[in-house]
Amino acid sequence: MNVCFIGKHKYPKDIFSNEQDMKTWRSMGAYFGKLFIIAESPNLFFYSVKENNIRIYLIPRLGYPGFVFFSVILGFYLNLKYKINVFDASEIAGGGTAVAVLKFFTGKPTVIEVQGEVFRKPGNGQNLKSRLLKWIGCFAMKHAARIRVISRAIFNQVREQGIPESKIRLVSLRVDLYLFNPNLWKSDFYTFGDKMGITIGYIGRLIDGKGLEDLFEAISKLKFQILIFGNGPLEAKLKKMAEDLNIADKVEWRGFMPYSKVSEALAQIDIFVYPSWHEGFGRSIMEAMAMEKPVVATNVGGIPDLVKDGENGFLVEPHKPEELAKKIKILTEDKELREKFGKAGRKWVAKNFEWNEGIKKFAQLFLELK
Repeated sequence: MNVCFIGKHKYPKDIFSNEQDMKTWRSMGAYFGKLFIIAESPNLFFYSVKENNIRIYLIPRLGYPGFVFFSVILGFYLNLKYKINVFDASEIAGGGTAVAVLKFFTGKPTVIEVQGEVFRKPGNGQNLKSRLLKWIGCFAMKHAARIRVISRAIFNQVREQGIPESKIRLVSLRVDLYLFNPNLWKSDFYTFGDKMGITIGYIGRLIDGKGLEDLFEAISKLKFQILIFGNGPLEAKLKKMAEDLNIADKVEWRGFMPYSKVSEALAQIDIFVYPSWHEGFGRSIMEAMAMEKPVVATNVGGIPDLVKDGENGFLVEPHKPEELAKKIKILTEDKELREKFGKAGRKWVAKNFEWNEGIKKFAQLFLELK
């Protein structure tokens, strides 16, 4: 069986340096004859690489119309040469449009992946971009054989668009419990920084909607050390905010962290905080839980699939820095509770989001269309 994945995700020129995606493709490759991935180049050049039965193509960066046009041409060529069995859209805008066109010309079944809260009620229909994205998503889903969602919240949002439940498959993200293993970091060799106090941490992109403003407000009330792993367009604004709140000396900016180093970053954190205002799932939360870190996160989107309030972490409402600070403070003062949440968190993700089982379930989504 041959599957072609299409998504307007920008890959680096050195394709193999995208560690996280390459791990997924290599794992998925074991289930299929050939695996083709069409993504976006970081520039105006075309790139392609081959590894065993996996072939990755990067379309020149020419905006959505250019990506859709060249993805359709390339997808049509791959189907003629290799007889693609299923086309998958890993995002609903560029990928969703491309696979809808390919279905029309080839008749091959399609899978649409919805990994973000595109159809959440707040904010929908307030601007042209959101209305257009929603329309494209609905059109692509109605003509797809299957829709893959990554959380119960997205499942409900997709169902509310009139999509039959029989077409929707809940296939969550997954975590490698061998890579994210807290026991690998429990030695004197792996001691980080000044551990006289509690260290709070965040790992993720520095973009609007992640609630980092609330996190900084909370830290200003607590005065604990915080490590920020990640980069993004909001970095300058957040640094200015840290200065205005007089917590600049408490915030350490560690920058982008490659996938293979995320577990090392998490080992430096005592409490993981993720105050997002909307979230499809929360991969960073899952990885923190695998590393036995107590979590304080917001009760939005797919996060409740991971964090069970009072059992393996705390959930707070978004835009509530006072509530966020209160829950963080409880954990800073109770080592036994931190350890309890940490162990319960790893047990939960091991039971529900283990890497190999997750990949098997993802592959089955396509195999049932054979």
